[in-house]
Amino acid sequence: MSGFAGAARAALRAMIYPPLAATCFADYAFSHARNSIRQRVHWLRRASTLHAKWLGFRVRVHGEIPRNGLIVSNHVSYLDILALSTAATTAFVSKNEVAGWPLFGALAKMGATIFVDRERRGAVTDVAKEMHEHLDAGVPLVLFPEGTSTDGSHVLPFRSSLFEPVVKLACPLTACGLRYSLEGGSVPDEVAYWGDMSLAPHMGNLLRKTGLTVDIHFGPSHVRTSDRKTLARDLHAEVRALAGLA
Repeated sequence: MSGFAGAARAALRAMIYPPLAATCFADYAFSHARNSIRQRVHWLRRASTLHAKWLGFRVRVHGEIPRNGLIVSNHVSYLDILALSTAATTAFVSKNEVAGWPLFGALAKMGATIFVDRERRGAVTDVAKEMHEHLDAGVPLVLFPEGTSTDGSHVLPFRSSLFEPVVKLACPLTACGLRYSLEGGSVPDEVAYWGDMSLAPHMGNLLRKTGLTVDIHFGPSHVRTSDRKTLARDLHAEVRALAGLA
């Protein structure tokens, strides 16, 4: 019975999605979201909230939501963008590959995401100007310094090169920990998106599920004057603790 219920749920969500997507694109066009960074991230929050409801995805926030500066988070899934965008009006610094993902790539591009070729030497420094423009517009930025996602059971070492622009910008920094749970399911296998998983089968399975929740834990926000390696080390420890992995 549970298998039939899951299949029916996935079919219903698939039927609902085209009008939901049309609503999001119409909102983008008629709200003139493309006119500014702030309008684009406000649109991303509205679109992410709709997508979270479509997935039956519950987002719970702990701590004070940052209003500016850089948010440094662990990275578990493509759902991280939905979760953080639903909780806060924010943009993202993300790897280039995300731009090509179905659904989430479109949301990211339209939502003023800054894309970085993390394999190219010096690429992070090149985006410092874009980061500055977002922060000057009063738009918080989310950074995933692990460089890739995990199964949620640990936090990979942070790439210190990603903090080079941060040192120069001297903006407030907030550590953030994402904790997922899935009733009757496995977070590492069915929520986390990592390793050699394929997106379409992963999403297809997720559409069958109920009881998906993410708890977002924000730490205190303040300006730090450390060098990039110290920042990477200190924030890694804080994010691990907030993710419940210390």
